[in-house]
Amino acid sequence: MRTNIILCALAICLLAVACNNNIVITNKVDTPIRIFPDYDKVTVPVNIAPLNFSVMEDASDYSLIIQGKGTETTIHAKDGTFDIPIRAWKNILQANKDNDIILTVAKRGDNGWIAYRDITIHVSGEEIDPYLTYRLIPPYEQWNRMGIYQRDLESFEESPIFDNKLTDYGCVNCHTFNNRQPDKMIFHSRAKAAGTALIDHGQVKKLNTKTPATIGNMQYPFWHPTGKYIVASVNATWQSYYYHSQDRVEVYDTVSDVLVYDMESLEVFTNEQLSSDHSWETFPTFSPDGKSLYFCTAEAIDSVEHHIEQLKYSLCRVDFDADSKKIGTKVDTLFNAKTTGMSVSHPRISPNGRWMVVCLTEYGNFPVNHKDADLYIIDLQSGDTQPLEGANSERADSYHTWGSNSHWMVFSSRRVDGYYSRPYITYIDDQGKASKPFMLPQRHPYKYYIDQMMSYNLPELVSAKVEVNQRKIALTLKNSQGENMK
Repeated sequence: MRTNIILCALAICLLAVACNNNIVITNKVDTPIRIFPDYDKVTVPVNIAPLNFSVMEDASDYSLIIQGKGTETTIHAKDGTFDIPIRAWKNILQANKDNDIILTVAKRGDNGWIAYRDITIHVSGEEIDPYLTYRLIPPYEQWNRMGIYQRDLESFEESPIFDNKLTDYGCVNCHTFNNRQPDKMIFHSRAKAAGTALIDHGQVKKLNTKTPATIGNMQYPFWHPTGKYIVASVNATWQSYYYHSQDRVEVYDTVSDVLVYDMESLEVFTNEQLSSDHSWETFPTFSPDGKSLYFCTAEAIDSVEHHIEQLKYSLCRVDFDADSKKIGTKVDTLFNAKTTGMSVSHPRISPNGRWMVVCLTEYGNFPVNHKDADLYIIDLQSGDTQPLEGANSERADSYHTWGSNSHWMVFSSRRVDGYYSRPYITYIDDQGKASKPFMLPQRHPYKYYIDQMMSYNLPELVSAKVEVNQRKIALTLKNSQGENMK
């Protein structure tokens, strides 16, 4: 026992030396150091996990000096990967709210330590929602191995919300939460355990959202702020592979409608503006005040798989009255595909009602597979639409969601290799400008993202950890007959 105590004390002493042992810089060069992920000139929330990174240079020994107002910490790395202690990192961020911290990377040379050009990180005093949820799925394959997971953004803890191995590896998709609250969510399950799982404060229900009058199950859902309604599209979705296209695979609808589900009466209602025979409606969302319903719509095309470049979606709005369950008949067009020549998808409105961010591509409505996919921001006061320049890259940027304070936004990007979607976080200021985004931190980021053969899909922020019973959900999906929508 005494030996264990001594060894433990020795380990603590060594950690303290590793974190606080100052080094002497003998030379400094005005050359940027290549690191992965790239964190130079990013803006981060004050409650984010350590931005660990790997140096992409050859050297035998590296040191990292983190300096801020009244703080300084030194970390050493023999293998070029810096694992910043969480407690020290949190202290640095708290002491430097709304200020910059400076990261200096130095390598050991023959005549002392040589420092590279400083890395600057701005610390925002505004916190981000503490949990991020997402699907992990393999791209370009049959999605028979996947799950819905959550990540504690203040640490590196990841835990499953639902793993599809519990339902014989059937697809699970389109999880969404009511107002970013963790205790009320839905997701859809396919194959043998087909049905929509509704989890409400620990209680699990299976909903059969396909009715005799509709073309399919709830597919792309969004909660009304009251929690009484869910608006969703029903889609007949197909995918094709193209050997001649840089985008490789195309996912598209051959028919789709938008419906509203009354979660208390289990009734479904719609109107001809949302369910037309001559057009395809999809990707609906409610405004934060619940009085407007937005959706994307395109003219129906025969043999769409052969004319996919003609499939272009516009963005429209109708009134919605939650008390009377009335959908407006007057349609306002916010983004017109005919005049712009572009196709719009995934409208998402900031909680304060000021901004809407959409994804634009040349055609279609599945932007994650389109190299040209970019994020655009719409000022809902002026109607002005601009590219979200600070966040976009030369590869697909899509699947975006807002945080509770209308400033933090998470989206999926394939900017690293063009194949895998990874989550990035950006800060949207009061003028609608985006900061340089940063990749979701990992304890060993280079090894993790190189070895991780899954794409992050549908990232969504939530205000606390999602507490669910996976086995209870699986048994309900497999054994319950479910409640039928009317």
